[in-house]
Amino acid sequence: MTGQLCKLISRKHFANLTTLAMKQLLFLIVLTGVVIFPLLRGEDTLPAPVTSSDTATPEHVGPADAGGFVPPAPRQPMPAVPDSEVIQRFSMAQGGRIVTMEELVPLEEPPMVDRAVVPTLTPEEIAARRAEWLEERRAHPVVMLCLSGTVYDHKATLLEWRSGGEEYQAWSNFDFNVMRNMGSVKVGSTTYYLLVLLRDESTAPRRTKSGLVITPKVPIIPPQPKEPGFVLVKGNPDNEDAMGGIRQLHELYTTDREQLVAAYERRLRYQAAAKAWEKENPPQPENVTIRWWRGKRNPEANAGAQPAIKSEGGQP
Repeated sequence: MTGQLCKLISRKHFANLTTLAMKQLLFLIVLTGVVIFPLLRGEDTLPAPVTSSDTATPEHVGPADAGGFVPPAPRQPMPAVPDSEVIQRFSMAQGGRIVTMEELVPLEEPPMVDRAVVPTLTPEEIAARRAEWLEERRAHPVVMLCLSGTVYDHKATLLEWRSGGEEYQAWSNFDFNVMRNMGSVKVGSTTYYLLVLLRDESTAPRRTKSGLVITPKVPIIPPQPKEPGFVLVKGNPDNEDAMGGIRQLHELYTTDREQLVAAYERRLRYQAAAKAWEKENPPQPENVTIRWWRGKRNPEANAGAQPAIKSEGGQP
């Protein structure tokens, strides 16, 4: 009899340990997501520069010497939940912060919304709408222009792109960084959506920490035009689909150079101000609360729910 009682107690103790281990494992999985996901989303990085998706010149916001940078407002704490809505709660200290997990009573389902009636189009109506869309696209073309390249000494840029499976290269005689943060440009009736990926290179000799002087290899830049322009070094110059966007960007720089340069300098001031603010106001660990619920709200099943059950050693 005593042996059976010991076995029964051991089984019950083992079941309790298994349940506790599963809860701790779930807690660590969610905790890992809380720590890693904000880094992947860039929440701990510098605020992004103010950019414009419609015009060449970003809208100016804030003080002029800061390029429009405004320190972010402090985060508001998460509102508390009544203990009657909390089934169980676990807390753990992690990286200077308290991470709290709360299982809530399931929420009530929102009322059903009647689906909107979708009209059924006849083949003739579909053909007419398609023809209208094609006519609009011919009158107002939309072109996606993806450029990559290297800017040397902020004076000349080696641009690279592809069109129809063919590679193109061209030397531009100005710093193409002024085009980097432009989401789109409308020239005439054509809208160009831009994706510009650049890196900056200096051709000046530099000294390493060990005292070794490294002289970078200076690329051979072909003779450039006096006015803003480019020299094609690879690709078919007669392919208008590949060359049209490059020509339009250089014409835009010719006509709106002052606005483009002013916008670029404003972005630099913005980034410098954001970096200085980040240095003076390093991010501090903040407490995190994670809430979840399972299933649907069942008044009868949840009537006896105990409020705010804590695990051993937990902090509310």
